[in-house]
Formats: sequence, structure tokens, C-alpha cells
Amino acid sequence: MEFILSNKGLLDFGLKDNVIVLAGATKGVGFELARLLVCCEARVFLIGRTKKNGVNAIKNIKSENPDANIDFLDGNLYLEEDREKVLKKIKGKHPEGINHIVSFLGSGKTAFGVDVGDKVWKDVFEKNFFSVIDLVDKFLPLLKNSKTNNSIIITSAIAGLERLSAPESYSCAKSALSSYIPHLAKNLSNDNIRVIGISPGNIFFKGGRWEELVKEKGIKEINNNILKEVSFNRFGNAEELAWVYLSSISPRNSFMTGCNIIIDGQQVRKIF
Repeated sequence: MEFILSNKGLLDFGLKDNVIVLAGATKGVGFELARLLVCCEARVFLIGRTKKNGVNAIKNIKSENPDANIDFLDGNLYLEEDREKVLKKIKGKHPEGINHIVSFLGSGKTAFGVDVGDKVWKDVFEKNFFSVIDLVDKFLPLLKNSKTNNSIIITSAIAGLERLSAPESYSCAKSALSSYIPHLAKNLSNDNIRVIGISPGNIFFKGGRWEELVKEKGIKEINNNILKEVSFNRFGNAEELAWVYLSSISPRNSFMTGCNIIIDGQQVRKIF
């Protein structure tokens, strides 16, 4: 197969001038993905809750790529009114439609146990499941408007695929999300919208959950109880994952849909 190169000598992912929305993406994998996307000459929107983080992300990206076509929109996407607000802003800038949306929504920062009470269960499902469904529903008309080879990339977690040492409510919410992905893909196939799930394992980055856990528990305990189950015996990093997201978004990857990609250094033990 012949590789397609851009005029900059980089591999051409077919994303030039594509409008791409990264939901919950001012640090970690989302930030690294944004760095790659602007190199592909895509039009990128970062959405995050903290304006300071968003401004810093844009500043850092433009410092290495001054021509980067990227903006930050602040909004707490766990709240329906903020999802509406962000949608309105993007629709105002691109009424002709968008090409791709990537969701990094979700949080495993919650209590362990099945007896934590309905309030905790509902909160965890809202953040990890219902907010994603509503985000997709709200942005679907814009995706359909552009009528190109579009994609929806949804971040799940390996905790939704196998019983691991993660909070039970979080695992169940991610299981529901992982189940939603192939159903959504089937429903959107006639619209030529691909839907791909990505389930990361233990990914360490500055400001991330694993940085907090290492500080709380110490790296020795993490190594003995978590990383020993990973074939590579280490954390993953955000840049490693960003390349998988990039290739999943690319319209050159046009035959992939309805799947769930596991990136965990082989922690999950499933054969299929």
C-alpha cells in the first residue's frame, strides 16, 4: 500500500480542513491529540471546564505550531445547559456542519462498593454514560450536515470490559457505554458516520487521576497491586494513545466502525 504524504512530508491522514470537536480535552490524551490534529491542518475545538487549562493548552500548542487552527470553549459537559451552550457556539461558527467529535468524558473518582447509595450510582452514570449519549445526540445534526466520512470516537475504559480493581459503579457505567458504541455504529452506518470506542488502561499524565493515585498510595503499592498485571509492567502515556485516536478519526480508516479498541499494555486477559 502506498503511503500518502502531505506537502510537509508527513503522513497525510486526510484531515485537512476537517472540523473536529474534542470534548473534555485540555490535558492528557486530548491535549496530545490536539497537537497531532493541528499538524494535519484540521480545525480543532477544545472543550473543557477550566478556562485556565484551556488557555494554557492553546498557548502551548501555538508556541510549537503558530499556524494551528484551534480554539478553546469553556463548558462543564456534565451539565446539559453547558452542552447546549457549546453546541450553539460551534454551530454559529460552522453551520455547514462538523466532521468528527471525540469524547473524553468520564470520571472514576468515586467510592468503592455496591452499597454506596443511589445518589452515587446516578452521579457516576450521569458523568460516564448519560452525558456522553446526550453529547452525541446534540451534535449528530451537525455531523450529518457535513455529509462526509465522519466519525464519533468515544472513550470508555478497560474497567467496563472486565472486573478489575475499579469502583463498581464506574465499571458498570463504562460497561453500558461500551455496549452503546456498536449499537450506535449500526444506527449511523447509513449516514456514513463511523463510531469507534477506545478503552485505555492505566494512563499516566500530569494532572491525571493516576498522578493523584501515585501520590496517595505510593508507586510501590501501585507496582505491586496494579502494574504487575500489565504485560509491559508500566503505565501508558498520553502521546501513545493520541496516535491511536488520530488513526481512528482519519477518514482513510474508513472500514472500521462499531469496535472497541483496547490500549492497556495487555492488562485485560480476554482472547476476543
